[in-house]
Amino acid sequence: MRIDQKSKTIVFVAFFAAITYVATSIQVPMPALIGKPFVHLGNASALLSVLLLGYKRGAFAGGIGLALFDVTHNYILDAPYYFFEIFIVGGIAILVLNLTHYHVAPKPIKLVTIIAAAIATKFVTTTIHNFVMALVKGLTFQPAVIATLSALMPTLINCATTMIVVLVTYPILSQQLRTKLTV
Repeated sequence: MRIDQKSKTIVFVAFFAAITYVATSIQVPMPALIGKPFVHLGNASALLSVLLLGYKRGAFAGGIGLALFDVTHNYILDAPYYFFEIFIVGGIAILVLNLTHYHVAPKPIKLVTIIAAAIATKFVTTTIHNFVMALVKGLTFQPAVIATLSALMPTLINCATTMIVVLVTYPILSQQLRTKLTV
């Protein structure tokens, strides 16, 4: 890899990490029995970074952005989880992208399928995480289930906003950045 390509890669990864951090920082708090859930666009920007930069670089950028947000906003225990979760969510997105041959024949229904697979994965992993965290915080099984159910609405809203934002912005960004992102 040439020096120019390495520099460009570093700049794009840092840029998407910063965008993910800022997008997570702009939030709307939601009520829940456990934790302090909020609606934000960080998941959308993390998924965009995976789709635009590729799996490794994009997941790293999204993970860094999400983890930095957690560390700087007193969610330190959640930082490692959300850093690695984007590798799972992004991996599913890239898997479906490859299975649908989206780059060969980009069609809106294929993009919807890719995003839907990613947000379904995000929904499942976040719900499991919320349940485990409720148990870690000392709740017994039944109260942990109730606490997890109370956090479903913010999770669903985050998933819906991710679907809309990525569906609208990815085709535009991929077209505009195609030549710049060939790293």
